[in-house]
Amino acid sequence: MDLSAFLIVFVVALIGAIVQGSTSMGYALTVAPVLMLINPDFVPVPILMSGFTLSVYLMIRERKSIIVTGLGFSLVGRVLGAIIATYLIVLIAPKYFALVFGALILLAVIFSLMRGKWEINQPRLFLAGLLSGIMGTLASIGSPPMGLLYQHQSGKVIRGTLSAYFTLGTLISILTLSFVGKLTLVEWKLYAWMFPAFTIGFLLSKYVTKYLDKGYTRAAILLISALSACFVILKALLSFS
Repeated sequence: MDLSAFLIVFVVALIGAIVQGSTSMGYALTVAPVLMLINPDFVPVPILMSGFTLSVYLMIRERKSIIVTGLGFSLVGRVLGAIIATYLIVLIAPKYFALVFGALILLAVIFSLMRGKWEINQPRLFLAGLLSGIMGTLASIGSPPMGLLYQHQSGKVIRGTLSAYFTLGTLISILTLSFVGKLTLVEWKLYAWMFPAFTIGFLLSKYVTKYLDKGYTRAAILLISALSACFVILKALLSFS
């Protein structure tokens, strides 16, 4: 990687970490479109690895606001989703599933704006975890289903609870991908390139949370979810051409 490419990676990872550190989601959405152009090997594993590290950082910072109740159901769904995605990624091109799930997330955003508050219960936690596991493993973007479910909670609760979920959930996706040979020295090197940038970005994110916690966290989550869905759909459509 030459100097210009490194600087692009640094800036993009820095911005992505600020977004992730202030909302608990959005890192993959920010970095994936650019990093794919520099080196396709950035997706999905190196981005998942850096997202995992960011989730650990955030979980430690917001540990007092984590709601543990119900996380088990979402994690079971995440495991099942990761297994399904890993099986499908070997048999069928991910673009077909990315197109479907991107459309589902976009519809969920529209539905949440029309319907209002969603009750967090066991079936919905499982379903959100299942969709998150499939999308996260196939496209490195698995946060929207869980983000939409928790959108009406306080900023601290969202960041703490979702970071705990994503720490374990992303690790599951990384491990399942490693079983099919997707975790090699190349992925570790690309992760190392991003490490300084996303660490600095996370440290800066605490200044953004003060603004979002004034009532803008839900709007940020809906915006990130909608953009994530559009990115996944566009990526899938371009792959058909």
